[in-house]
Amino acid sequence: MQLQTLKNARFLLILPCNAAACIGNYFHAEVYTKRGWNTWREADSCLHDLRNKEIVALAAVDSSTLDTEPKGSKGAIVFETEMYRAKNPTGKDWGAPSWRWFKPTKAGKCEYLEALTESLVKGVRRVEKMCFTQVFALVNPRGYFLSLAAAVDKCGLLNRWILFQVPSHPRHLLSAVRLVAPFIRAAAEGEKLKGGIYPIPALYPFLQKENKIYKDSLPKAWKEYGQIINFDSVKKRWVFLRRRFKITGGDV
Repeated sequence: MQLQTLKNARFLLILPCNAAACIGNYFHAEVYTKRGWNTWREADSCLHDLRNKEIVALAAVDSSTLDTEPKGSKGAIVFETEMYRAKNPTGKDWGAPSWRWFKPTKAGKCEYLEALTESLVKGVRRVEKMCFTQVFALVNPRGYFLSLAAAVDKCGLLNRWILFQVPSHPRHLLSAVRLVAPFIRAAAEGEKLKGGIYPIPALYPFLQKENKIYKDSLPKAWKEYGQIINFDSVKKRWVFLRRRFKITGGDV
């Protein structure tokens, strides 16, 4: 289901955009996959009862807003109530946010990464003004994650927002949604946790493998968010998160 209003929403889950952005509706998976299913539908399904009560809202990090609203004030976070903001007038797919768009040039410049980060600063401040009880983010493209983490930190909110760090490849997204849904559900039941960046242990081997591929030296503004901590630290953070949210069983 798609929420028509955010007036009752107390929690926000930020997901990556997808190819259906071009028609202005991230839920329409059939636009680009024969399976007719995607991350947005998975999140809606996993949190169906909270969604029916309009407690949990969804939003996307979407770089297409840099084209549709180059001078806009809303930024690159698009709520499910305003997906028209990402619509391509031509109806064509905007294209996947490849790392080649974001990676540093030989001169060390990251113009697209910088542009998205600044747009996300606008988006983060806009979200914060809406006074959600807790904001969760599960964003996989490397450029998106780096930009969002830097923007949230720049706004002084990294100790309040919870950013789940996952591999860049989209094949891991559905399982990642299922793994983080219990935390959102626990938050809706009254649990609250200091924010931060939390890699998911079950997906750590894939994150580690990908990290070896990215050999680009990132500028200071994004460097710390491009690094991954060791597995023992990842596990400790995850165990702490699960205990704090009183989640038992399943992935450790």
